Amino acid sequence: MLTLTGTMRAGVQVGGGVNRKTGEVIPVRSVLQVEGLDHRGLVQLFTLTVPDLAEFAGQEGKTITVPVRPWSAGGTVSLAYEGRK
Repeated sequence: MLTLTGTMRAGVQVGGGVNRKTGEVIPVRSVLQVEGLDHRGLVQLFTLTVPDLAEFAGQEGKTITVPVRPWSAGGTVSLAYEGRK
C-alpha cells in the first residue's frame, strides 16, 4: 500500500443537488485536501474523496498520513483514497 503524507488543508462535503439539464441526482461526497510535495520538491495540493470525514476531524493544519492507490486515465498519475485494512 502507498501512503500520502502531508499537511491537511481542508475536509469538506461537496456536491449534492440535481443537475438542471439532465435531472441527474448529484451525490454528496466527502473530500479531503492534503498539501504535499511533488517529485521536484514543489508544493502540490492533492484532493481525495474519502468515505468519512470523521476520521480526519480536527486535523486541519496538522501532518497526516493517508492510504492511497495510484490511477491514471492515460496521462498524469493521480491518487485515490484506499481504505485502511
